[in-house]
Amino acid sequence: MPTKKKRMDNFFINAFYHSKFEGQIFVIKASGDIIENDKALSSLIGNIKSLTLHGIKVLLVYGGGKAVDAELENRNIPISKKDGRRITNAATLEVMKDVIGGRLSLKLAGEIARHNVEGLSLNAVPAGWMRSDLRAKKPVDFGFVGDIISTDKRAIMRPFKTTNFIACPCLAFTKKGELLNINADTIATELAIGIEAGKLIFMSNVDGVLIEDKTAFAITAEDIPALIKNGTVTGGMQIKMENCLRALNNNVRRIHLINGLHKDALYKEIFESVGPGTMLLTAAEQNVYNNEIEIQKALGSKS
Repeated sequence: MPTKKKRMDNFFINAFYHSKFEGQIFVIKASGDIIENDKALSSLIGNIKSLTLHGIKVLLVYGGGKAVDAELENRNIPISKKDGRRITNAATLEVMKDVIGGRLSLKLAGEIARHNVEGLSLNAVPAGWMRSDLRAKKPVDFGFVGDIISTDKRAIMRPFKTTNFIACPCLAFTKKGELLNINADTIATELAIGIEAGKLIFMSNVDGVLIEDKTAFAITAEDIPALIKNGTVTGGMQIKMENCLRALNNNVRRIHLINGLHKDALYKEIFESVGPGTMLLTAAEQNVYNNEIEIQKALGSKS
């Protein structure tokens, strides 16, 4: 059981972060591993409820790759990918509609209800939030895969006047009403940039960025190009790092990569001075963070 001093330290640190983050909006991207895992999903929604009670608004974007693959196999539909990106033909898109826009969306809605969270579970990104076009057929024909051309901050923020939490999957529409599959990391990144989110958080089944077999605590935007060039990050993590660099260069102040399969991972990342994953930020923002740590130490000494 925590000591009285430990409880007081936590109280002051929580108060510090409440004051810092109240009124901000955080964009969270959760991988399908988390949405499909009952315990991880329950922890995530419970943590999101805690954030909303601290006055933080949350926009959750999620995928469901493994669930889609399983259903494709169940229906004897070939799985086709290029460099880790799904090629989405008409049959695959129908499966994504059923699995991501249907079953997983309803599962999320049920968890929101069970935790009594004020929030909405949508089955696609609202059409007015971003302009999306079908990806060019060359050099690779990805089928019904989209690229995000622009976002509309006013449209995104409008529903947050009446609710604190909105969840949507990696499906979106063109202006003509065509449904598209868009990478969930990309959606989260572009929405975070569009609204200048206080935080962008990627939750998956890994602890963060591995450097020399250890999870890095903090990486600056200035470090990212070298990590890509020297091969420290490759594949899916390289794509994620490229998205992170774009976000940091476009007024998203801090990005966190955490393992959402760990209990209360989101809450610990937000309300503990040293979170469990990897934080990405600019060098200037790192100085701000270091000052925050000194303030928290002072608060702890006074308690």
